[in-house]
Amino acid sequence: MRNLRSALELLASYRYFFICFTLFALSITTTSCAQPQNKVRMLWFDATANWERLDSEDKIAAIMDKCVAAHITDIVVDIKPNSGQLLYPTCIGPRMLEWKGVFRDSTTDYLQTMIDLARQRRLKIHAAFNVFSEGQSLVKKGLVYDRHPEWQTMLYTRDGIKQISEVSTKYSLFVNPALPDVQQYQLALLRELAGNYDLDGIILDRGRFDSIQSDFSEYSRLEFEKYLGKKIDSWPQDIYTWIPDKEKPQPGPLFKEWIFWRAMLIRNFFGQARLVIKSENPDILFGDYAGSWYPSYYELGVNWASSEYQPGYDWTHPDYHSTGYAEMLDFFCSGCYYAEVTKSDLKSARDLSAAARGEAAMDSDKQDWYCVEGACELSMEVTQGATPVLGSLYIQQYKDKPEKFIQAIDMVLAKTDGIMLFDLVHLENFEWWDVLAKTLHEK
Repeated sequence: MRNLRSALELLASYRYFFICFTLFALSITTTSCAQPQNKVRMLWFDATANWERLDSEDKIAAIMDKCVAAHITDIVVDIKPNSGQLLYPTCIGPRMLEWKGVFRDSTTDYLQTMIDLARQRRLKIHAAFNVFSEGQSLVKKGLVYDRHPEWQTMLYTRDGIKQISEVSTKYSLFVNPALPDVQQYQLALLRELAGNYDLDGIILDRGRFDSIQSDFSEYSRLEFEKYLGKKIDSWPQDIYTWIPDKEKPQPGPLFKEWIFWRAMLIRNFFGQARLVIKSENPDILFGDYAGSWYPSYYELGVNWASSEYQPGYDWTHPDYHSTGYAEMLDFFCSGCYYAEVTKSDLKSARDLSAAARGEAAMDSDKQDWYCVEGACELSMEVTQGATPVLGSLYIQQYKDKPEKFIQAIDMVLAKTDGIMLFDLVHLENFEWWDVLAKTLHEK
């Protein structure tokens, strides 16, 4: 009888614990769903698109006042655009003081001005850092044009292996992420940035390879052979082969190993970047910005998933899950860049324009994740709770359709942990500040 009583008491205690735990979990879920106003509302400030708009303290202050009125909580300041130039005084890289004939005062610290004005308004401020793009082809500026042309990535195109600067369709000129000098340069800049500025966060952008065509340099071949532990019989055909009239290349016998090797290289870099930033200031949040189209994003050498997530695609290496880096991030901005908001919108869409599918590694099909709703769901599934996900919208895609913009905001806030809006320039051009303020106020 004593044993039975003890067992029942133990069972009752377990039941009590379970009930308390369940109520606690439900309270968290209910609070999260019922109070979306507590979610992050982030707005991105692109460097070049807003060059004249943000070229004085008064102009910056006016924009930040609009942000506060529109219920924005965080701003993202692009301080290293795709040219690789830096929008703050630096001892390491090239400084950006001119864009298309418009100059800025070299004695003014643009980033510090941003920080000071944001702090006055209790806005959180993050710095956006383009990692492996070091050249802008339209203006012919960046390290690949002057200091380090040898760093540029080599692309395996239909016409053979070429430097990226030789490919006329390339706008952002990537360097080779596998090169130690390239990695050390980026880490030195991140150390300088984190050490000198009181930021709330640093967000890596373009922390990837250029495309499935990258990188086919001699250095990458030798490093890949070290990983394999053998010589490659046929380079680059053992990776893949271009087939006439086919959009994508035909995978070779080493394709999966190649995809795995590139993804692990990027994962390892993210680990180093986090360590460098946190060693300078452990309070700075470490974020990433990438596309939500996970099933094809492997083409860029990136696995932003949780390391616990097991993808089951035909390109997947058995150990691919180990390249996931979501656990390293303090938050993830997932680019849900689609004009179609719901799955039903996607199914009924007659024409998916090339412009709407112009981002790197996007496909042209109608899978569920090629709409805002599906992209949010996939992003949450793939990251598996390892890091907060901010569904990110490209405002340009809703031009002349404010009702769709509102619907997209509602969807992102309902499905993910917060929202990032790209970009300030579109809010200004469309005069949608009031639309945004009303929409976010009602959340």
